[in-house]
Parts: sequence; structure tokens; C-alpha cells
Amino acid sequence: MSDTSVPAQELTLDIEAPAAGGTSIARHDGQVVFVSGALPGEKVRVRTEAGPPARFLRAAVTEVIEASAHRVPDRRLDYVSTGSAGFGGMEFAHVDLAHSRTLKAEVLGDQLQRIGHLDCAAEVLPAPGETDGTDWRTRVQLAVDDEGRAGMLAPRSHEVIPVTTPPLAAGPVRDLDMTTLHVPGVRRLEFAWAGDHGALIVRGRPSAQVLDEIESWLPASFSLLAEAAGPEQRHGRGRGGRSRGRGRAHAPAPTLRVVRGDRTLTETVDGRDFTVGADGFWQVHRDAAALLSSEVVTALPGDAEAITDLYCGVGLLGITAARATGAPLFGVEEVEAAIAHARDNAADLEARFLALSVDRARLPDSDVIILDPPRAGAGRKATSAIIESAARTLVYVSCDPATLARDLAALTGGGFAIESLTGFDLFPLTSHLETVTVLRR
Repeated sequence: MSDTSVPAQELTLDIEAPAAGGTSIARHDGQVVFVSGALPGEKVRVRTEAGPPARFLRAAVTEVIEASAHRVPDRRLDYVSTGSAGFGGMEFAHVDLAHSRTLKAEVLGDQLQRIGHLDCAAEVLPAPGETDGTDWRTRVQLAVDDEGRAGMLAPRSHEVIPVTTPPLAAGPVRDLDMTTLHVPGVRRLEFAWAGDHGALIVRGRPSAQVLDEIESWLPASFSLLAEAAGPEQRHGRGRGGRSRGRGRAHAPAPTLRVVRGDRTLTETVDGRDFTVGADGFWQVHRDAAALLSSEVVTALPGDAEAITDLYCGVGLLGITAARATGAPLFGVEEVEAAIAHARDNAADLEARFLALSVDRARLPDSDVIILDPPRAGAGRKATSAIIESAARTLVYVSCDPATLARDLAALTGGGFAIESLTGFDLFPLTSHLETVTVLRR
């Protein structure tokens, strides 16, 4: 069999425009090249990835020949002591923060038009009180290499680049010294912080001695949980425990045992407490929960009679909306543990929750529907059910412009009209953003 792999190349390129995923677009001999580490308007030298023939190439910058005025020193250098700073998860580490929001807005507008055929010029706003974009993550996952060093994965790779402290972390997570921790047998470390307490979940098969060392290293303000002994499992998940797939069918999560502290955290939003599992889904940015719930409440009609919250998690958006309006609430979420917490969180309300895939749920008669799906979006079955429902107001919170564009095309084709669409930079210095779209009919 002949070798049809395309070898890596050294190229000099003019960067044209931003692209999804934090890359930029250039062209070489008529072929599109997606370049990481570049900015529109720059001339750069790159090295392409070797691989099978494709309609496009991928490349990384090796030298900046003509720099953009919006380029800044690579912030990833602040999180490594020596060696490479080329880890993933900070696609705009080299970009002025305000300009990174401009690039995100361009990508959002492009995907809405190209995928959804929607002409929406949406801006991307900073989170309240945002400063330099480096102090916001209340949930951080670190991979662990074979030597037991914690770090971030290199882009499109399983290589672990050790870090000195969790990148972009907020509060006490930011202050953790990763250089003193060596944890052979651990596959991943998952940190979370809420209010005055945090949690660390240890994934993998560490020895009892390694767990003892982690417990000694971890500040007393953190609970410690670990996967129970059993076959090692690997899961592809998005949004803190929600699977990425459209059908969201997945194997049961490994059981966690409590080594120290509790298996839940308490998040407080607008003076109200929400219980969430240490391994459960909660908005990552320190101000996201308050901001998004406020946006949802602002969009509600003054005479709301009933509210349905799809992909409700522990109930943040729906419960906040129900408390603001006094309307009864129905919530759907396939993660049973999250539904158990939602029921507790809504104990003072007229509320009913169902642990079931949204695609399989029968929607009640509600004049308001809120949905905050994982990155896979709502999809055909859910959007069809929404169109066939009695809802007059729809508030769609999304973390993925591409699936949002697809779903909005279906919803507008089914009779809804977009009243507003706003982006929020709730993942600063990364390629991600959050949007809130209000639709009426």
C-alpha cells in the first residue's frame, strides 16, 4: 500500500480572518490553512501538521514576521517554570483581551450566517468586573503525566505540559502550587471552588500512599474525593459531566468515595443557595451563574404562567425564573444526581423535575421555555418539540455558536423570531463564549 500521508511543511503565510476554535485562516496554493497562535493581519511562518490528505491544513506559528498591534506576550508563560508553554485551553493567550472579544464576535456572526443563514450582528460583552481575564475559572481540570506531574494537554495531543498553578483559576484554586505535587497513578485532577469551600476529585488508580500525600498537600478548605477501585474508565464529556453526544447516552460515571469532607458544594446566587455535586455541572466563570440567571429573568414576560427548564442541571436558571415570577416550574435533566439536587434546591417552590433525556420528555403546556444544552446543542427532536409546544417565549443559553446557529435556524423556521442575541465573554482568553438568545412568537 502506498503512503498517502501529507508531510509537514514550513510555510510563510498572510493571516486573513479569525476561525472557530481560536485559530485563524490563511491560504496556501488555494488550500485553506487553519493556523493556531496567529492573528488576522499578521505575516507568520508556520509548520503544518503531517497527516492524510484533506481539504484543509492545520498549522502552528513558529515565527511572527509582521505582528498585529493586538498581539501581547504569551500569558501561558506565567503558568510554566521551564520548557514549552504551548498547552491548549488558552487559544487567545497572545491576544489583547478586548480584541479577543472582537474576534469572538466575528466568529459568532460568521457561524450564525453560514450555518443558520441568520443575519445577526451580535456583540460579545465582558463579564462584570472583568480585569485581565486571568482570574475566573472556578472549575479546572488538569491531566497527569506518567511521572505524576499535573498540567495541561498540548493542543490535539495527549502530551501533558506541567504547570506551576492551574491556569486562569480563581480564588484558592489559583493559589495551589502544582510543582510540589507528584501523583503517579493519577490520570486527572478536577478542582472546583464555591463560596468558601472547594473540592478535588482524583481520577485514576493512585496508591493509598499517593492519596495520603494529596490529602496532606490539599488545603483544609477543600474536600477530597477519589474514584472507587474498579476498571479504569475514560469518558468524553462536555460541560462538567454532561456528555457531548446528541443522544447523550453514556456509561455510568465511576463511583466517587469521600476521602475527606463532603461530596457536594453550595453555590450562592442572588442570596439563594444551590447544592451541586462536586463532580456536577455548574457554570465555570465565577460571575456566570449570576449574570446568566439575571439575563433570563430580564427576558421573561411579566405575566408568565408556567416555565419549563430544559437541560436544567441543578435548576439554576429555572428556579431563579420561577422565584422571580411565581410561576410553576417543570425541569428536565438526564443526570439523576443533578435532578435530586434540583428538587432540594426548589423545595420552596411549586416545581416538578424529571430525570430523563430531553429528547424523550413530553413537554407540558408552558408559555416560557428556558434551555441551556451542552455543546451538542438541542438538536432536531428537541427543537421540534419546542416548536410544537405552547411556548411564546424562549430563552436559549448556549456555549457553542455552531450548534446554536443550527438550532436557531430550526426554531425561526418554526415560527419563532429572534428578539435579541448577546454574547458574553465568560471564558476569557479561550476560544469559547456564552450567548443568550431571546425568541418570541
